[in-house]
Amino acid sequence: MLFNNLKSLVRKNSLLWGADVAEAYHGAAARDMQLHWDQFIEPARQRHPINYDTTIDFACGYGRNTDFLLSFARHITMIDVNQHNLDYCRKKYADNVRVDVKECSGYDLRDIVDDYCSFFYTFDSMVHFPPRIIKAYLPEFFRILKSGGYALIHHSNFTGRGVDADFRASPHWRNYMSAKMFAEVAEGAGFAVVEQTIHAWGGVPELDCVSILKKP
Repeated sequence: MLFNNLKSLVRKNSLLWGADVAEAYHGAAARDMQLHWDQFIEPARQRHPINYDTTIDFACGYGRNTDFLLSFARHITMIDVNQHNLDYCRKKYADNVRVDVKECSGYDLRDIVDDYCSFFYTFDSMVHFPPRIIKAYLPEFFRILKSGGYALIHHSNFTGRGVDADFRASPHWRNYMSAKMFAEVAEGAGFAVVEQTIHAWGGVPELDCVSILKKP
């Protein structure tokens, strides 16, 4: 029953992030990526001794994060649940031997082996994930990360509406989550929570959080 509920949740949400929002979401996000990189990501990653040999870009969309990660990552595995996004990225990076693209279920990473990556990264995607999906995924992130590896996870810090409320009515489509709740789930999955920084997004104060996790 739990997995059936998760599958239903994934089907309802994953369809929102494909071809229908190619310009409204993916195009606009790509144009803002440098600003977001400089504000959210670069300062956080510089504070930690991260090994980028095998990097995962989770919920990769059209690859705007991968484009930045390629400047220092040795190899990147892009993961997404939306078939349109997968097809787009496979075509976009077809000639790049440092990139491969994998499909996920939307609630687990069953096709990724244990201890697969040295760095797990996701930005501007999990802010939209419902708590049940985040709780399902974090043990999977822990499983596929190598010991000593880091994860940089951008997630919502918005609790202004109920846990089951339609996130599309929330500021910038943020789902229900907080820094404290996320830390508790991450620690329950086995992670050490190394750092959490709270950020504004689109003029809304304290809307988001970037959590840095480490697998002991």
